[in-house]
Amino acid sequence: MHTEPKVNTNSNLNHYNIVTTERVNKLLLQSIDTLEEILKNQQLPAQERATVALKIIEMTGLLSQKSNHSPATLVSAAQQQLNELQTNNLGTNLFAEIPQKIQLKPNVLLANYVEIKNFLLPENNQKAIEEAIKKKDQYVESATTTKADKYRQSYVLFSQYFPELSALIQSKILEILPEILIQLKFRPFEISEIEVQLTAHNDGCYYKIHNDAGSEKTANREITYVYYFYQEPKAFSGGELRIYDTELKGGGAITHQNYKTITPVNNSIVFFNSRCRHEVMPVICPSQAFENSRFTVNGWIRRLVS
Repeated sequence: MHTEPKVNTNSNLNHYNIVTTERVNKLLLQSIDTLEEILKNQQLPAQERATVALKIIEMTGLLSQKSNHSPATLVSAAQQQLNELQTNNLGTNLFAEIPQKIQLKPNVLLANYVEIKNFLLPENNQKAIEEAIKKKDQYVESATTTKADKYRQSYVLFSQYFPELSALIQSKILEILPEILIQLKFRPFEISEIEVQLTAHNDGCYYKIHNDAGSEKTANREITYVYYFYQEPKAFSGGELRIYDTELKGGGAITHQNYKTITPVNNSIVFFNSRCRHEVMPVICPSQAFENSRFTVNGWIRRLVS
């Protein structure tokens, strides 16, 4: 039975009309784009451009959440001070005279994710487990794009070896993607590819901290997904997915101390921003039997680059 997505607060989602929400979000984004175009017009008086800039800050929710004042109060106070400024004192930096109480948030991606339980029908989940075990001899040792030594240990099966399961996962993702984008606060984008691979983690396997869009070849990966499945009763422990708050700076990604931990649950799938730093904690599988592994169908949703 299909269940509603769950956000990282582990609370159930409120029921809502997806079409209506999408329209509202699209209208808001179009409004922001329009304001940005107005802001580029150098012929407008600096006073008016500063007001437009302030409106963009307000609409995009970039007002500091650390302030003791509500966003509405800050906007009102800032607008009052802007009205008192003389146009010739604003200069070219439109934000120079905006009150210090209003601060832009740093470019930090929070460790947000969406989790959906009972993603596949029970019979499809069982079929996936059987196929993952049957193809044991066709897996290869995993690697990283950086070729780092002892940074990742697991076994990968590429999608051409499980075409039916691969197609099923892709179609299910496309079906729920509009809702996932809303929950992860992504603008809709045109998809070029949904990458798919099957990964087995057995005793001692792990993947150290990394992100999935950190190279030229992977830069258009937008969303990472991980579908968990394994034999029950569960014969391993560990293998949690740990997602970190991530600061994008100078073309790189900085791992912050705050993180969220997702415990693998059979027949569940998790979605998160591919630019977020994350890791797979070490797996403990006492039997070391391949059929007792932590299996995932995992991959990336890529944006079409023109």
